[in-house]
Amino acid sequence: MNAPRFFASGHAPITFSFHKCPKDFVVQEEPLYAFYGHGDHLIVQVRKKNKSTWEMLSLLSQILGCDVSIFGYAGLKDKHTMALQYVSMPKSYEPLLDRHTPILAEQGITILRSTTHPHKLNLGHLKGNHFLVRLKKLDPINAQRISQVLLFLQAYGFPNYFGVQCSESLEDGFRQSYASGQRIDRVLLSTQQSCLFNQWLSARMRLNSLVQVLSPKEITQEFIGLDVKQVQGLKTQQHYFKLLSGDVLCHYPSFRRCFYHYDQDLGHDVERLFTHRLAPTGLLPGHKVLLAKDVAGSFEEPYSNLIDIQGDRRYALVFPTDVSFNYNTQKAQGELRFFLPKGAYATTFLEELAGKELFNSEIPTPIKTPALS
Repeated sequence: MNAPRFFASGHAPITFSFHKCPKDFVVQEEPLYAFYGHGDHLIVQVRKKNKSTWEMLSLLSQILGCDVSIFGYAGLKDKHTMALQYVSMPKSYEPLLDRHTPILAEQGITILRSTTHPHKLNLGHLKGNHFLVRLKKLDPINAQRISQVLLFLQAYGFPNYFGVQCSESLEDGFRQSYASGQRIDRVLLSTQQSCLFNQWLSARMRLNSLVQVLSPKEITQEFIGLDVKQVQGLKTQQHYFKLLSGDVLCHYPSFRRCFYHYDQDLGHDVERLFTHRLAPTGLLPGHKVLLAKDVAGSFEEPYSNLIDIQGDRRYALVFPTDVSFNYNTQKAQGELRFFLPKGAYATTFLEELAGKELFNSEIPTPIKTPALS
């Protein structure tokens, strides 16, 4: 089952039309670091249309006559977009790639530029992505509401759910593993992690929502493990995402160090949350991962089933930056540009903007976990 969605701003739904297609959905990677311009690996920036990253790599392997494992990439890109992303390969393949550039162009893949680097690109070697989306059938009143909601989301951030793009990447991973004869265990385990994270985030967002409308006594009856004094403290927090004692926080946006939040640090930590210098994190369950403690630990425990994979933490909130929105009255169309850090999904951001689910974003649930009351 899909985890229930709770939205950050609580605004009434906004009506617009959006379809994922290369004309209306453009994404461009921003690398984690500058490429050196020398080394044994060729780095090419490609522009692809209507092809997933896996489909593009499969086509490259066929044309170059090599195994797909020689390629490196920093992120998986949605199939139904125009995507500009970086791919690495051994420099020895450069002459062959140049000869087959026209064939690639016929398949919707254009080589924009190339350089060299000492190392192969690895998944995650990415600062984030720049997006351009076009929102259609948008009337002036809803366009004005979008401008207002964008101000809120830039200031307060939005919950970092895995969304429909994650589902499509996982499905693509299944197909790729099946086609290559490889085991699909890792894809299944990644599916489990994503689903458990979404369930945890939904539970925390439910708490955040109820803190706004219920009395402390009602909340303690709803969430065993919280007492009246703790709930009163949550109500004093001005940010919609309420920090709990034992939460694992992390510097933002670098993710360079995680640390625990305790009640005595509330003022300092909330101030840094408001200034986007830290963000709470949620668990991607597995081995060798920092677990939440105290009250936050009681919320995390139902979703921390041991999975035989490396565990990790993931931002519970992300903050969109470089946001601009232009409305064309004659076309009844809005053009929205924004930047999200790696791991955040444009489709999730658009759903937050709309205040409702726009896509079939369900992630398959391989295992069943208990839910908080």
